[in-house]
Amino acid sequence: MELPPGKIVGGIEARPYEFPWQVSVRRKSSDSHFCGGSIINDRWVVCAAHCMQGESPALVSLVVGEHDSSAASTVRQTHDVDSIFVNENYDPRTLENDVSVIKTAIAITFDINVGPICAPDPANDYVYRKSQCSGWGTINSGGICCPAVLRYVTLNITTNAFCDAVYTSDTIYDDMICATDNTGMTDRDSCQGDSGGPLSVKDGSGIFSLGGIVSWGIGCASGYPGVYSRVGFHAGWITDTITNN
Repeated sequence: MELPPGKIVGGIEARPYEFPWQVSVRRKSSDSHFCGGSIINDRWVVCAAHCMQGESPALVSLVVGEHDSSAASTVRQTHDVDSIFVNENYDPRTLENDVSVIKTAIAITFDINVGPICAPDPANDYVYRKSQCSGWGTINSGGICCPAVLRYVTLNITTNAFCDAVYTSDTIYDDMICATDNTGMTDRDSCQGDSGGPLSVKDGSGIFSLGGIVSWGIGCASGYPGVYSRVGFHAGWITDTITNN
């Protein structure tokens, strides 16, 4: 099993603020991006456990309203972190329960360019649905992180049975969801630097829901589906953590 070192392979540049829920999780000391995240309300961001395990709120910042990190912006907001909660059942060996939530020190200001993504339907497995994975991760496996402009890739959600059969040496658990391309799984994928970011699914009315969190895979676009933490499976933990904190 190989964790994503952090970018979108085979994707395209997003339009400015096309994914208003996208977060760049950064090291304060260097203002460097190391993981993605998703806004779910004005004080909370969903991320991966493997991104936030061992991190200190004082050393991390959350940037929202980002598009091109190399350009000046009146939309970009940088937020200090109040607290970080990593799922207590996260297993770094199997990558089960790879989910965390981050509370901002002050509320995120929402506008047309910055806003939350909807919660998924826990009863929907989203199999065979098209999805979008966005992030600032590397554009090839082992590549230099990170591109300045947000990128995304369109992927197809597979059955867990198919994904488990491809990953002959690893197990795809119920709390995971897989997505890949239709061309031998070698053209499009998430990659290093995308970890913690969103796998979004759009319904017939144009509403986007957070289907998955970039979690792990073997290489990037290397013949294996990308594996994501299934947000619907973890909806109860996310809700309880937010309610109690």
